[in-house]
Amino acid sequence: MAETLGTRDVLEQIDTRLGNVEQDIRGLRAEMNSRFDRVYQEIGGLRAELRWMYGLLVAVLLGVAGLWFK
Repeated sequence: MAETLGTRDVLEQIDTRLGNVEQDIRGLRAEMNSRFDRVYQEIGGLRAELRWMYGLLVAVLLGVAGLWFK
């Protein structure tokens, strides 16, 4: 004999499944936030290196220009 599910049983199953999905989404969000934080830190370090290289390039160009126009 087939088991029949009542409205309450169906709603409890839906609530349980939605709760599981909500927990999965929270976990995914936390993981994504931590990965984005790591990427932002890496970009920050890269920006510092690029600023240093840009300053060095400007200094060299100014030195060459100073010698050229002397």
